[in-house]
Amino acid sequence: MEKIFGIKEEVFDRALKVVDGLFKLSRTGWVRRGVKNPETVGEHSDSLVALADKVCQVRKELDEKKLKRMLQIHDWPENLIGDIVTANADKNIRQKMLQDKYANEITALTIVCSKLGPEGQIILDLWKEFEEGKTPEAQIAKQLDKLQAMQKAWEYENGGEKGVLARDFIDYDEKKITDPLLISWLNELKEEMGKKKKI
Repeated sequence: MEKIFGIKEEVFDRALKVVDGLFKLSRTGWVRRGVKNPETVGEHSDSLVALADKVCQVRKELDEKKLKRMLQIHDWPENLIGDIVTANADKNIRQKMLQDKYANEITALTIVCSKLGPEGQIILDLWKEFEEGKTPEAQIAKQLDKLQAMQKAWEYENGGEKGVLARDFIDYDEKKITDPLLISWLNELKEEMGKKKKI
C-alpha cells in the first residue's frame, strides 16, 4: 500500500473522516465580520494545498508531499475545539491566548491521532513541525496560511462584503510574508486592489 510522507493512504483517509466536521465549521474571522457564506476550515485547508501546488512548481527543493500533508492537517484540532482567533492589539494578551490555544490544540490532536494507530504519531509530529515553523516546508506553510487569508479577504471585499477589508489583513500580517515568491504574489494582490479601487 502506498505511503505519502510515511502515512498509509488508508490511514490518512480514515483520519480525514474523523475530521470531516472541518467542512462544516465556518472560519471564525469571517463569521465575526458578517460574511454571508463564510469559508469553512476545510475549504481553507484545500485552498492552501492548491497554493502549495503552485509553490512547488517553482520551488523544486521543497518536499511537496510533506508540505501538502502539513497544510491538510494544520487545522485538524479545530474539529474538536473550534476555530480560535488570537488577534489582539495587546502583545501580552495575545501571547497568553496563543499559549492557551497551543495547549488546547495539541491535546485535541493527540485525541484524534490516538485513533489512528502508530501512524498517528507521524501526523502529530508533522503538526508540531508546522507549529515550530523551523523547516523550509513549515515556514512556507505558515506564510501561505497568512497569504491565503489576505487573498480571501480581498475576494470577499471585492464581492461586496461590507465587513471585510483586505487591507486590515495585510497590515496585520504582511511582515510575516518573507519568502520572495510569496512576496511577489502579495505584491500582485496589492496591485490588483489598487487598480480596482481607482475604477
